[in-house]
Amino acid sequence: MTAQATAPVVDIRGLHKSFGQREVLKGVDLTIAPGEVVCVIGPSGSGKSTLLRCVNQLETASAGSVEVLGTEITDPDVDIDAVRSRVGMVFQGFNLFAHLTVLENCTVAQRKVLRRPKEEAERIALENLERVGLGDRGDAHPHQLSGGQQQRVAIARALAMDPQLMLFDEPTSALDPELVGDVLAVMRALAEGGMTMMVVTHEMAFARDVADRVVFIDGGVIVEEGAPADVIGNPQHPRTQLFLQRVLDPTHAHGTTTD
Repeated sequence: MTAQATAPVVDIRGLHKSFGQREVLKGVDLTIAPGEVVCVIGPSGSGKSTLLRCVNQLETASAGSVEVLGTEITDPDVDIDAVRSRVGMVFQGFNLFAHLTVLENCTVAQRKVLRRPKEEAERIALENLERVGLGDRGDAHPHQLSGGQQQRVAIARALAMDPQLMLFDEPTSALDPELVGDVLAVMRALAEGGMTMMVVTHEMAFARDVADRVVFIDGGVIVEEGAPADVIGNPQHPRTQLFLQRVLDPTHAHGTTTD
C-alpha cells in the first residue's frame, strides 16, 4: 500500500481547548485510519462533543494540531470550507431547512458548494435518500417527518456531498427510543460499506457491535481506548468501569459510592 493510502484520515496531537478559564480538552492525541469506525463515549461534560467539533473547526483549538484528510485545519491559513466539503457532519438536532422539501435540503449544498447542476444534484440526493430508506419522501417538508426520519434525511444530505469522513455528534440523543433503531441501522450500513466514521454516542450496543475502536474520554483526557470487547466488555480503568456500570445498569449503579 502507498503511504497516502495508509495515512490517517484524522490525526489529533496535543489538542487543548478552553472556554474562558474552563479547560475542556487537556492534551488529546487520537488518530483515525481510513475505513475505521471510532466511537467516543463518556459522561456529559467530558469533552467528547468538543473533541468532535474541533475536527471540522466548529470549535477552534486552543493548542495542539488537528489534521484532517492530510490538511492541518489548525493552520490559520487553512481553507476550511474546502476541508468541510469532504467531511459530513450529523448533529443531535437535525438542522434541516424547514421551508425546503427533503429533496431541496439534500441538493442545496451540492449546488452551492460542489457546483453540481440541478439534475445531477437531484439524482444523487435521491440515491442517498434511497440508502436511508426515504426515497419516497423527497417532496415532504421536515415538519411532516418523524424525528428519526429527519435525522435520516440529515445523513442523506451529508452523504450527497461524497464525504471521505463522517462525524456524528450523538445522532440519536434527541430521538424517541422507538425511532433510534432506524438511524443506527443506516449508520451500521455505512460502517459496513467502509465509511470512515467518528461517532460520539451513548448507544453502547452500537459501539460494541459496530466500532473498530472505542475511546472513553473523561475530564478532557482519553482514559482508555481499544477494541470494543476490551473497553466495553472488560474495562481496565476504574473510571471506565464506573461509567459503564452507570450506563449499562443504571438502577443498580445509583447506589454506588465508588469513584
